[in-house]
Amino acid sequence: MAKSKRLMIALTRNDLEHLKELSLKEHDAFFERNSHLRTAYYGSLIGICLCQGAASHYLDPKVGVADWDIWHFYIEDRKTNFPYRAHKRIDNGYRGKSVDFLKRAISKEIYDSCSSRPERTIMKYLLERNTKTKRKLLEKAIIGLYPNALLGRVLWKGEL
Repeated sequence: MAKSKRLMIALTRNDLEHLKELSLKEHDAFFERNSHLRTAYYGSLIGICLCQGAASHYLDPKVGVADWDIWHFYIEDRKTNFPYRAHKRIDNGYRGKSVDFLKRAISKEIYDSCSSRPERTIMKYLLERNTKTKRKLLEKAIIGLYPNALLGRVLWKGEL
């Protein structure tokens, strides 16, 4: 997407707060749409992160925002498969740009090995896996949105 079509204003903590609130609403809506997953996953949310270009834009406002890529990470339940390609898009979801909500389940072993620290769990998961998703996410920045202790924290700088 051409930079002229991108949102070029600097992002503030208020923007991150707003994105966090949208993300938490999507967390609830996901389990309304997928009630069969509620028992296994609703209470296992590890963290939510702003990723890819929008996260890089938060660090460098010259990047521009084409859309918002927000990732939810959950603790895997071995008895209940999490949908691998869980994705929801909201057109014109925030500041005139689409919001893509994506979700992944992280093994309990990784979660437990990180002393239950969300930022460490998410990054260990991404750094240990060799998948197309992981490679794509690590090209750009990753900024914490939730839990509140992660809001605005840089988990990964990417290749600015």
